[in-house]
Amino acid sequence: MITGYDPSSKVLTTGIGNLIDFGRLPDTLVPSENPLSIHERQRLHSAFQRKKVKEGWKKEVTVSLDFSFGGIRFNIRGRLDLILESDDSTKIIEVKTIRDIPEFTDPVHSRTENALQLYFYAKAFSIERNIPIEKIESSLFYLSMNMKNQAVCPFTVNLTDGRLERLWLNLLTDVSEYIVSEDIRKEAQISALGTFRFPYNSLIPGQQKMLNEIGRCIDNKGYLMLQAPTGTGKTAAVITGAIRRTIPERAALFFLTAKNTHKQIVEDTLRLIIDKGVPLRGIFITAKSKICHRGRSRCFPDDCPYAADFGEKIRNSGVMKKLLNLQLIGPDVLKDEARGAKVCAFELGLCLAMQCDIVVCDYNYVFDPHVFLKRFFLERSTAKMCCLLIDEAANLPSRARDYYSPEIKLSWITELLEDSGCPPARTKLLDPWIDAFREWTALLVNSGNDEIEIPPDTNTPLNTDKLITHMYELRDPPEALRELFNAVIDFSKISGVSDNRYHLLFRRQNVDYIIQWFCTDPSEFLWERLESCLSAIAFSATLTPFDHFKYLLGFPDGDKTVSKSIVWPFPRENLGVWISPEIDTRYKTRRESAALLKDRIRNIYLAMPGTWLVFFPSYAYLEQISSYFEDDDIPLLIQTPGMSREERKIFIERIESGNQLVMTVSGGIFSEGIDLRSENLLGAIIVGPSLPGMNLRMKLLSDSYSSLGRDAFIHTWAIPGMVRVIQAAGRLIRNRSERKALVLIGRRFTKYPYLGLMPEHWFVDGSIQLISGGVSKIADFLRNEMGDAHAPP
Repeated sequence: MITGYDPSSKVLTTGIGNLIDFGRLPDTLVPSENPLSIHERQRLHSAFQRKKVKEGWKKEVTVSLDFSFGGIRFNIRGRLDLILESDDSTKIIEVKTIRDIPEFTDPVHSRTENALQLYFYAKAFSIERNIPIEKIESSLFYLSMNMKNQAVCPFTVNLTDGRLERLWLNLLTDVSEYIVSEDIRKEAQISALGTFRFPYNSLIPGQQKMLNEIGRCIDNKGYLMLQAPTGTGKTAAVITGAIRRTIPERAALFFLTAKNTHKQIVEDTLRLIIDKGVPLRGIFITAKSKICHRGRSRCFPDDCPYAADFGEKIRNSGVMKKLLNLQLIGPDVLKDEARGAKVCAFELGLCLAMQCDIVVCDYNYVFDPHVFLKRFFLERSTAKMCCLLIDEAANLPSRARDYYSPEIKLSWITELLEDSGCPPARTKLLDPWIDAFREWTALLVNSGNDEIEIPPDTNTPLNTDKLITHMYELRDPPEALRELFNAVIDFSKISGVSDNRYHLLFRRQNVDYIIQWFCTDPSEFLWERLESCLSAIAFSATLTPFDHFKYLLGFPDGDKTVSKSIVWPFPRENLGVWISPEIDTRYKTRRESAALLKDRIRNIYLAMPGTWLVFFPSYAYLEQISSYFEDDDIPLLIQTPGMSREERKIFIERIESGNQLVMTVSGGIFSEGIDLRSENLLGAIIVGPSLPGMNLRMKLLSDSYSSLGRDAFIHTWAIPGMVRVIQAAGRLIRNRSERKALVLIGRRFTKYPYLGLMPEHWFVDGSIQLISGGVSKIADFLRNEMGDAHAPP
């Protein structure tokens, strides 16, 4: 993806920085920066410019070059940092900040990007003023950010150095060749789209509507909320509808999903599209820690051999071309090829992503302020070329709360203080935190609660400036200090600012203590990202009520946001739904009703033996009822907390292999995002509406809804609870030939607001069947005999 290119006129209009960033891979990877270090760079840069202006220099002088090269018309612009003109001389300076005193002596070799930028400024100015380039005195000034030694290090650059012109021509050659090849590829894609209809041979009901709505949304640069039941083929329809618009627009398509199972569905869909003749390129981005050759959870480029000489290794190995020829680039092949080229796999993946049509990744690479992909979303010019497909969008708001709720752990501080090498300056910074945590712990103990809210004006010993100074003095800070530093930066943005979205909370978590700014409403932060992009489509089987999720997701009011529901595509008679109302599943009555609940589940299984999924609102409730089956001969498969990926895989295989009661948790890993392919699966039993628990955080969310004039109970508890129920029920029917039973246990299912939040296709003639005695009608239904008792709506 390159910004500023008009394929109709073959003109590229861009800034010199963007041109270099796109056309030239970084020589060596450097640590990513936090916002305060960026701010410090800007401060030093501006201060140096102001000083030179007082000496007669001009700053931020605009220059441009307009020329043709390689079949492309280039219109490149930029702003000179500093220039000093006199009758007999011209001097220009490009200013760069650097972490410490430069260890290099030749910036043309060691800081090629900087030298190229300076060379462009000199070349453009010489043409504009008709001055021979050799008459211009050019320098690169490096400003050290080392707080103890903020030196100014100048390097004179000889503009007649032949390496500069070769680097310049190589840059233009690489960019022009890429554009020409991309023009050819886009023509082939557009031609293929002309005959391509759909990845599958036929559409199922609702998919054509999805295709139309998605196309209309992207055409209007708008926002779409799309609810479609499980089994409607959302993934195929959403991707197909989107690529028909993004490919001709040369926009990048981001498919955002948190589930590995969904990523596999996306990959299968993309392969079908490619097999139909559309030459797509896609990449699957996974967590940096999972793909790191050195198995690190955090990146330290300073001492990583896969970061050194990054650009040269990629150019010499040809690894990018090799991977792009695969069309779909998964994490495993990316890691293998990167290891062979001796380069960082994650950074290689990001470079490849810039040349792909679709990027499949987690929500955090778009919405998390700490790890979002800056090359796509930092600048509006690139963000406006990105279209977002947000899968299972009902899950994004809770994830976003985590993104914008920074926390500081006592364990970080104690680890640093217990280090024998802890310097006195660091101890002085950390000791006030120990005192603060001691005070907050006393408040927590006295409250008798697991978590407390403390006044927002509570003094937190951030000492931000001193901590920044200390960090800049260290070449390789300890991991705990990095964590603390980043958290302190986030805290400094919130502390002292009146913002009713934030609450200062303190809690104990296992053996650790944690202070956190908890964000109840991240919708404005989500909107900032959404608004910067070309378009956004949020889709899920659970996006109603639309006004609830539209607000949480940050989608705008008015005509810009369109909400559409897709009807259930299967015969109504394929899903039998019953409510068992005689059992009270509320927390306070669970002990009294446990034996009755166990008997109800047992009787359903015995009436029609097979595999039944039984969903509980919590592990505690699951374990309580499972214990009643200990002396029973009914086979049980029980989900346990914290299952590893391998354990989850084995669990699914066991679900698909035999007749049993599968005891699992609503809202958990087995209640959404998985396809169960078991001929023995007869139905699901869902125990209670799976409301979130009552705790301090839920109370704060409730207060937030109340302040907006909304029904706090419905928005805080009822809607999330029923979302989990609907997600669990979605495991049942995936095609027109399946016939399954759904049993909702609990009298609350017969009442407002729960009944009103159920999907329309659960109702027959406006009502849902009640189990009034035995369960024989469920067995009759599964033998194709319909029951006739219904509950009023």
